[in-house]
Amino acid sequence: MKPERLVTMTRRSVLSVALLTTIAGGSTVRGEPNATSHVRAWTMQTFMISHWGFPKDEKQLKQFSRAGFNTVIAVPEELPQCRKHGWKALLAVSADKAEAYVDDPVVWGYHVFDEPGRKNVPYKTFVEKMQAFHKLDPARPAYINLNEQDDPEAFIKILKPRVLSYDYYQWWSKPEPFFPLLEKFRRAALRADIPLICWVEAVVVPSGTIPADNEAKIRHSVYAALAYGAKGIQWWAWRPYNDDAAKINAQLKVLGPVLIELRSVGVFHTSPIPKQTRRLPAESWTQSSTENLILGFFKNDEGHDFLLVANRDWKAARTAVLMFPRSVSSVTMLDRTTGKWAERPLTKNGDRQTLSHKLAPGDGMLLRVIRDRAQGKKR
Repeated sequence: MKPERLVTMTRRSVLSVALLTTIAGGSTVRGEPNATSHVRAWTMQTFMISHWGFPKDEKQLKQFSRAGFNTVIAVPEELPQCRKHGWKALLAVSADKAEAYVDDPVVWGYHVFDEPGRKNVPYKTFVEKMQAFHKLDPARPAYINLNEQDDPEAFIKILKPRVLSYDYYQWWSKPEPFFPLLEKFRRAALRADIPLICWVEAVVVPSGTIPADNEAKIRHSVYAALAYGAKGIQWWAWRPYNDDAAKINAQLKVLGPVLIELRSVGVFHTSPIPKQTRRLPAESWTQSSTENLILGFFKNDEGHDFLLVANRDWKAARTAVLMFPRSVSSVTMLDRTTGKWAERPLTKNGDRQTLSHKLAPGDGMLLRVIRDRAQGKKR
């Protein structure tokens, strides 16, 4: 369900090579998709933090602004409020009326449709609309959101979108399909060389009292999506008087500028392994015997390594213990309050060294890892 200006990709046009970068010293990542050429490569400049719908009154406008959103779905009449509050607009307007907004810096892109699979609307229905928007505005995406009933590969082949967005609300539905869907949509986005955006429910119950574990559960959904390379989080069913999503948005505001510049090169799990996901390979330069972890491997344009480590357990905190080879000379963690990188101590033990950090239920951490590449190739 219910992106900042998109620019032509230059540095990342070599994604087909990048997706074969190493997580194991000198070896390629098995099973990672290659980028294809049937979709033009684009990049988002800013990590999206958004919500379905527009605030309805002045009170909600203030609450929405304090909650840390940077993008809203809006109609043209709501653009003045977007300017006032510093929001980008995913503009709901027809292609024949969009020309007036092509040069408006407040416009992120153009909202076309939501959940065609669930509504049994064939993708070919939108070909002319998507082409019209993209011809009119080469610098922004026409946006269609998908859900679990959609086929992202077919969607991309037919419509050639500039961004892939989907929703699945695991706490309103059931958790089992959550990771298989992340796998499927991440794979499709990587093959098409387009950013992935995920929707998350801000409240884990459709109505009634918000449970005490709400923050842990939605944090689980968000940090799992980040480990899978999501370049934006869009919230569904946000309640203005609940601060759980706002707390996470504050962290996303700090994490986002780093994550938006990284490319996902692998994502793995520790035991027990969820269905249709992959176990952390034995040859990976990072190892962990800690259960219920997600490890997202990333690189930046300079080839430096980053890890997004998430606690897959939303019920209990756990201390994540990561093991690195001696070729790792430095590990820093991004402080989600200050935005600064802080050195993390490594405990030496023979030819290995370890890092330990306690993660709250469903929580995550972003690490920057400096490796001696000559040693790394020797494992």
